[in-house]
Amino acid sequence: MPSAPSRRRVVVRDLGLTDYDEVHALQRRLQAERVRGEGADTLLLTEHRPVFTLGRNRPEPSLRAPVEQVRARGIALARTERGGDITYHGPGQLVAYGIIDLRAWGVGVVDYVAALEETMIGALAEWGVEGGRHECARGVWTGGRKIGSVGLHVRRFVSMHGAALNVAPDMGHIALMNPCGLADAEMTSLSAEAGRPVTVAQAAEAFTRQFARALDCETVPATGGAGG
Repeated sequence: MPSAPSRRRVVVRDLGLTDYDEVHALQRRLQAERVRGEGADTLLLTEHRPVFTLGRNRPEPSLRAPVEQVRARGIALARTERGGDITYHGPGQLVAYGIIDLRAWGVGVVDYVAALEETMIGALAEWGVEGGRHECARGVWTGGRKIGSVGLHVRRFVSMHGAALNVAPDMGHIALMNPCGLADAEMTSLSAEAGRPVTVAQAAEAFTRQFARALDCETVPATGGAGG
């Protein structure tokens, strides 16, 4: 007999290249809808124009260069309500934001974070790259270098923010920060570790597949096009 369909269903929306503030506002709107029991569980996939985002508990940027130099490179700074420390977002990096009613899915916050890490580990494996966890910080690491980040904000069991996977970003931008606030941490990318170019579109397809596997859910493309 065929297996019963998963009761977990998420709509996947590919937003393309976006400004961080624009998608942050979209996340907050979608989260508010889910808190009210409206709308659908949603996975937003995007690349951002260059920005350093700061976690709620670390509002001061942990940078390796003066703020003026960072801004001169065209990189914005944005404070957020998510957990974690400083994170870079920019072209060449896949960012995935899940606005999901975790209670309806029967998933705890810590388990959801672990599932996002497992999603990135699975995506890396599709290119033969071995990813894993680090005892000192959340996210995904390979060969002692960080390749993927995780940070959440949860309101009444509904998540926002999510994961960021370095595919082929400007590593010169990333070198301006201390990843996770750790002064001696290094970062890398999927393309560098795989030894061949990987596009964000390819990584997004892999991420979506692995997200469905890690969370035992059905992924459904959004209708009506991308955008807010």
